[in-house]
Amino acid sequence: MFLTYYDLFDYFCQDFNKYIMTKKILFGLALTFALSCNNDDKLNKDDKDDAIKQANGNVWISGGLYYCATQIHLDNGDTLVVKHEDIISFMSEEKVNVRYKEIGINEFCSPYIDCEIIEIKKVK
Repeated sequence: MFLTYYDLFDYFCQDFNKYIMTKKILFGLALTFALSCNNDDKLNKDDKDDAIKQANGNVWISGGLYYCATQIHLDNGDTLVVKHEDIISFMSEEKVNVRYKEIGINEFCSPYIDCEIIEIKKVK
């Protein structure tokens, strides 16, 4: 069986077309993924900026339960459960202004709010 130049050319073109189509499909998928990730980052950034809150309250440090031992009782009635190292330089019942981001409801001391302290300073 002899292959003609036409048969070889036809065989090469079929493989080449498959290669080109595969490249186009992969490029399209990569482009779609890249654009969707870029939009998600913008949305998440806006959400993060909106989630930062600021309020006044009193530091409360107890010798009790580990999960609920350090809190900030806000003037609006909410209670923030914070990490001890975030408020170690403050005394119990000291008035503070706090910027924070809510993480969720504390599973051990609900309805108290788990939070991440962004900034905290003493109020006179």
